[in-house]
Amino acid sequence: MAKKMQPAAQTEALLYDPNGHIDTEAFERVGTDAADMEAIARPSISFWKDAFNRVRRSPTAMVCLVLLILLILGAVFIPFFSAFSISEQHVAFSNKPPMFVDPTSGNVHIFGTDALGRDIWVRTWAGARVSLTVAFAVALIDCVVGVVYGGISGYFGGAVDNVMMRILEIISGIPYLIIVMLLMIVMDRGLGSIIIAYSITGWTGMARLVRGQVMALKEQEFLIAAEAMGAKPRRIIARHLVPNILSVIIVNVTLDIPNIIFTEAFLSMLGLGIAPPNSSWGILANDGIAVFQQYPFELVVPALFICVTMLSFNLLGDQLRDAFDPKLRR
Repeated sequence: MAKKMQPAAQTEALLYDPNGHIDTEAFERVGTDAADMEAIARPSISFWKDAFNRVRRSPTAMVCLVLLILLILGAVFIPFFSAFSISEQHVAFSNKPPMFVDPTSGNVHIFGTDALGRDIWVRTWAGARVSLTVAFAVALIDCVVGVVYGGISGYFGGAVDNVMMRILEIISGIPYLIIVMLLMIVMDRGLGSIIIAYSITGWTGMARLVRGQVMALKEQEFLIAAEAMGAKPRRIIARHLVPNILSVIIVNVTLDIPNIIFTEAFLSMLGLGIAPPNSSWGILANDGIAVFQQYPFELVVPALFICVTMLSFNLLGDQLRDAFDPKLRR
């Protein structure tokens, strides 16, 4: 009885003809499929579009972004359309609780009134305008000065870098409060004084960050090619270096704004910020501390606005940092 043919032997018998040659008719030519070769396995997407898509898909980032947009819109429009002004006093209705109705006009004090009978609602939003103006103005100045200074220092290196870094260390070593107090002697209290005082030393952190990023990038092939083609340093820094570190700059600015808001509030509490009767969150918090045991809402309102704003900026900055990280791109 013949032995049963094994599967491997059966396959070999099908591939070879009786003369021992491979039977070409046993194969089918597949060839290349042009449609499959040109098919897009993954949609083409730029780095920035991918980053913003990830931010849009993050519930935390979107909630924080909506809160900040509402805060900015409220700071811009609510003081204009409010029935009260920030300096309007009604001593007869001082320290009234939230949702107090003015019997003379019928208007509602949503957050109550302070010790002078001023409406806390409109003063809170006017304080938001001051705090956000200081934060965005200082952040913009720090960003521009820090990027230019750090870019020049990191790109040229050598003796130029040593001299510029020593100057930066001297500036950053000056205590911020000393600068503020000196400016208060020669300048009036106000937005300009705070912005100038913080901007004198606030740009040093951005400059260090940009310098480190530039030093890491300047040895890359695309920069060597740009130099070989005759591109000037100004063009290389503006067109090649800065766009490649823009994501780091955006994240740093987003995380720096809460610190500026807190510093402005701290200076206003010390009496070195905005001059009365103007309003800021620091002034409101300082007024609330004096009557906290009797009227705690006068401190809770500005403190809550400061906390929500700082938390929103910090969480949004964290989400931006994750979105701009190339290692997390899928």
